[in-house]
Amino acid sequence: MSNSVTCSWDLTKMYEFSSSIQTCGCQNVGSNLCDFYSQRPYASSLPLSGQIVEMEADGAASEHRFSEYSFPSMQRCHLCDKFLYGLISQGLQCRECGMCCHRYCSSSRQSECSVPKIERLRRPSFTINSVFGEDLAEEIGKNNTETPWVISKCTEEIEKWCENHQTEALSVYRMYAKSEEVNAIKVQLNMATEPSQVNLSQFNVHCVAGVLKKYLRELPNPVIPVEFYDNFITAAKSGEHSKNLIDLTTQLPQPHKSTLHFLMGHFIRLWRIQHESGTSDGLDKLSHVFCHILLRPPWEKIIEIVDNTKLHIDIIEEMLKNGNWGETTPPLAPPVPPRPENTSVGRSGLDTSISPEEQLREADWYWGNISREEVNEHLRDKPDGTFLVRDATSPGDYTLTLRKGGTNKLIKIYHKDGKYGFVEPLNFDSVVELIEHYKHNSLAIYNKTLNIRLLHKVSRNINPVYTDVSQEVQKLQQVHKDYLKKMAEYDKHYEQHSKLNQELQLKHQALDAFKETVKVFEEQLELHRRHHADASVRDLQRLKENYDLLRGRLDSITGSKEHLEADISAKTQRNRSLISDMNALRPEIKRLNRQRDQIKKYLQDQNYPAEAIEKILESESKVKHEEKDWYVECDRPGSEKLLSNQRDGTFLIRPKRDDKNDKLVLSIVYQGTVGHCLIYKENHHYGFTPQTCDFQNINDLVEHYSRESLREHNSKLDVRLLYPVNKEPAAAGQQNVDSVNYLQMNQS
Repeated sequence: MSNSVTCSWDLTKMYEFSSSIQTCGCQNVGSNLCDFYSQRPYASSLPLSGQIVEMEADGAASEHRFSEYSFPSMQRCHLCDKFLYGLISQGLQCRECGMCCHRYCSSSRQSECSVPKIERLRRPSFTINSVFGEDLAEEIGKNNTETPWVISKCTEEIEKWCENHQTEALSVYRMYAKSEEVNAIKVQLNMATEPSQVNLSQFNVHCVAGVLKKYLRELPNPVIPVEFYDNFITAAKSGEHSKNLIDLTTQLPQPHKSTLHFLMGHFIRLWRIQHESGTSDGLDKLSHVFCHILLRPPWEKIIEIVDNTKLHIDIIEEMLKNGNWGETTPPLAPPVPPRPENTSVGRSGLDTSISPEEQLREADWYWGNISREEVNEHLRDKPDGTFLVRDATSPGDYTLTLRKGGTNKLIKIYHKDGKYGFVEPLNFDSVVELIEHYKHNSLAIYNKTLNIRLLHKVSRNINPVYTDVSQEVQKLQQVHKDYLKKMAEYDKHYEQHSKLNQELQLKHQALDAFKETVKVFEEQLELHRRHHADASVRDLQRLKENYDLLRGRLDSITGSKEHLEADISAKTQRNRSLISDMNALRPEIKRLNRQRDQIKKYLQDQNYPAEAIEKILESESKVKHEEKDWYVECDRPGSEKLLSNQRDGTFLIRPKRDDKNDKLVLSIVYQGTVGHCLIYKENHHYGFTPQTCDFQNINDLVEHYSRESLREHNSKLDVRLLYPVNKEPAAAGQQNVDSVNYLQMNQS
């Protein structure tokens, strides 16, 4: 009779939210399946139940050092085994042993502060005596510094990075940071006894910024203490709020005052760096991020944040603009002019003897009744600030289409009772008067995101007139430099990702072989055990020696198998990290490429010398595959023979022999196997689906997918057309050149 034990799990209830997570119904503690799941808390999105701390405090037991803590994921109380509820400050965590509990449980249930006993239950990211969660007064008093060393260490690294990336200085705190890397930095900072032991330059700067935000969020009392919250809100509502706010900052406790002084100085330095780049950006990039980090009400009144968010933002911006933080602020942008009143709207240069409708018909930027598609075509690749006006779908109204941020913005011009405007009240006597006004004034008065003037008209009669291309040339140089840098970073990640994919495929094959070998050895050992009882005394010693030899070999193989599994796990995690990095880079590369093409098109329209443009872009290698390198007259078996043992990305294109419509087939190597993709031809254009036949010839298709992954058509086919089957393999030093341009993004 078999000694195996079955283990029944009700998988349909694994994700039900109840007082405890569905647990195994097996009563056999030695079940391998039970042990397997008990070692994998990540198998469920919620922490396992049954993690109650069974230990009473005695007279000699040390006391817990509880502090309020905001847990990033669902957490159970170690004293009552129920969830800690809420989004922030859900409960308490001991800084010594890592015990998590409700506030009520900490006072009603006594327990011992024991690191060994709580170690198996505490959160993986916990660190004993963490600098995170330490009160500002304690931390500054302990190190006798102006601000906690974690803040100064992070800001130093961030400012160093921003000096080399000036256009992104104010956005550095807004970018996504991977939680795994943020936690890794947090562990290093917690374990360090002095700042020199931590090297932050090895980490992504956005993760360093994420760590700084995490440190400030976990302060028991924020930088602007909760006792001062009502005072700051009252001051923000008052008439002389700037002076009142600055006066309040001088009344803060010294540790909070010095830390606020340091952070504000840091923000102003970032502001100055961004200003020096020539790229204007609003302080809202900082104020929106830190408005609830530096300032919040007491937890029992936390709901007040909902109504006071606008005041929080105003407080941060007013302090930055008007406070004395020991740094010189950049010159502020001129205030937005007030909306024009009826009596003050100027008509300089307008012929008042003709009607508003006649004025509009004579304006060369007015295109009448044209479609949105035609407008998009006229504004394609035009620089920001380019505009035209057309008739709206509602009779008597008009639509202003403005180029901003590489896209078209549609703004309705309303007409009522002889007046025109974007919103009530309508203050302009004609559309021409409105357009002339906003040629000299920003549209930000109506929409904060439209901080731009009407700069370049699209004329019905002549090409648009542009002036002073020197700034655009400089901008093209900088954008192209940023583009190449991001593309090289993506290229590096992609190459590592491809190599890891191949390694993992081989390692998984090896792991399967290990598993089969282990099964063979276990069967042999079982066979030995069955024959031991029937063996003679003379054979028993020999059988035992043979059994020990098999057992030793099995242990060795099992050890190698476990080492291989650990290696696969580590490489899989690394591969996921690379994919995450590439996904984060892709939108930025597309944006830079689109911006670069727009500037290039603008310079060409201004008759800027093509040789000069090419010289700016000469550092970009362009690799084109010739048809003779990839077109092969063969059938499917023949293509698989040609592509066998080739590296990922090797490809050919062949005719589909049994097809009467002259279709083609792409055959490509991915993860060591050959895949085949049908190429459609519709209206003399090519593509991988009948709906996406966008390429005029097959060469254009090959060129595009040498830069773009086929994943956009098949999520399981993350590969590009890299190596034509008939082309001689490049030397090792040339292989990077073959793929330097693979991420040039299509603009369609």
